Amino acid sequence: MPVSQQPDGMDSDHLGFSREGILHLVQQLRGGAKGRLPYDNIRLCISVIVSALTKRRIYGTYSFHDDLLVHRARQISNKKWFMSANELGPPLPEQTKIYGRCHQPSRPLYYCSLYEDTALSEVNAELHEQYVISTFTLSKGSILVPIGELDYFRRTGQTYMGSQTPYSADPYKEALAKEDGVECALFDAFMADEFIRPATTQVDYKVTSAFADVLLYSDWSLQSPIDAIVYPSVAFREGLNFAIRPQAYRAKLKLVEAKTKIIEISDVLGYGIFEYQTLATLKSVNPDGYLNWETVE
Repeated sequence: MPVSQQPDGMDSDHLGFSREGILHLVQQLRGGAKGRLPYDNIRLCISVIVSALTKRRIYGTYSFHDDLLVHRARQISNKKWFMSANELGPPLPEQTKIYGRCHQPSRPLYYCSLYEDTALSEVNAELHEQYVISTFTLSKGSILVPIGELDYFRRTGQTYMGSQTPYSADPYKEALAKEDGVECALFDAFMADEFIRPATTQVDYKVTSAFADVLLYSDWSLQSPIDAIVYPSVAFREGLNFAIRPQAYRAKLKLVEAKTKIIEISDVLGYGIFEYQTLATLKSVNPDGYLNWETVE
């Protein structure tokens, strides 16, 4: 499944592949190719394109000037409340055995959302079930890379984080003004669509996990390590999720104890609208990681 290359002698500023090549790749990956092709082949094709698009700063990084609150919801099984801070964090590599939206086996990531309702939607929160909602501050200066933001900008004229990143639209304006701007727009639109597409089998995660792995772990990306990927939510329209590297989770995220709580869903209205009763809030975390919950009367 090659990406058609432009002839030798093409302007070095050109992306290096043709519109037909991008269309062919997208059509193949939308069809049955991602089921037939090995993961490494898909990753290689995506890596070639992403590396080229960095010429246009499409998958460039940015950081926030202020701390950012992020949220994660986890279902509580059999009403057994989480008692260790480790349970609030990412799984260990040996516990990560299957592909996910952004991760692959042995390479866990920490998933969270910009808003609480998005976090509850991502776990398909159900009536009368209990969940722990962990709230963290993501430190200012954390290095982030957005997925699908060019497509979002092309449709809305806005970027994901707006005033938090006032100059983040500049690369998109410049890229779309180029002769090969259509190629940039097409690939990012395809990736945005893949990230909001519900997955029913492991095959459905091949493209998104390969793409995330390229951004996080390619040789060229490791020269300036990325802390997290920002990507559109599959479960909450216009919602934003983060996939955070374990190293960044330990160094850049700080648990907000007063906003971390155990809840029970009392109503599910649809459209990402939930009502719940707060059962307990986190009072403190012991030095050994033990969670001290304070019940709400």
